[in-house]
Amino acid sequence: MVLASAVFYFPQSVHLAVIDPGVGSARRALILSVAGGSMLVGPDNGLLLPSAARLGGVEGAWEITNADLGLSDPSSTFHGRDVFAPAAAHLVRGVPPDRFGAELDPGSLVGLPASPVQDLGTCLSGEVTLIDRFGNLQTSFRPEDLERLGGSVGEDRFEVRLGGTTLEAALRESYSFGPPGEVQLVEDSHGNLALCVNRGSAADLAADAAPGTPVLLGRPGFCS
Repeated sequence: MVLASAVFYFPQSVHLAVIDPGVGSARRALILSVAGGSMLVGPDNGLLLPSAARLGGVEGAWEITNADLGLSDPSSTFHGRDVFAPAAAHLVRGVPPDRFGAELDPGSLVGLPASPVQDLGTCLSGEVTLIDRFGNLQTSFRPEDLERLGGSVGEDRFEVRLGGTTLEAALRESYSFGPPGEVQLVEDSHGNLALCVNRGSAADLAADAAPGTPVLLGRPGFCS
């Protein structure tokens, strides 16, 4: 999520990212090229695909297999240092991606489980995706999802049910547009709707919420 939120603001770049619990296994090492000329380097476990989508989609994919472009005698548990970082450095120096190994079908790349938003008629179903250090609960809902329910910023309120907690939240442009202590739905810097409390913590009000907790969002009294 952090990578996908950041890559859009860079000029043409090589992005190296390694979260790799499958290190040393049969999982593939990847180079992805995307629209605009940027490239992404990392493991084939879904980490890179949200960022590639944010940059316009995968245009080419290659598996890193050429041992001559990595460190000699690479560790089986530290491919970030011995495989991915050297590959990124060679790409920055102008080595073309097809020198690293065979081209791959982008459709064969491992994806992450989706966090779909479902329309249940009287409400929308989604999930908590992130809880930040301020106690804001980011959800999988996007502002455009609210078009299914109607409503406008500053005028409408919604009922939010997550875990064992039910809250009524005002749809606001930003935190300070409501009184202190008000529960709010605000479009955060990632483009998602976050459940917030002005000068407070939504996480304190929904203590049993965690990433992955199901969320129902609807008009007050109509979410079932």
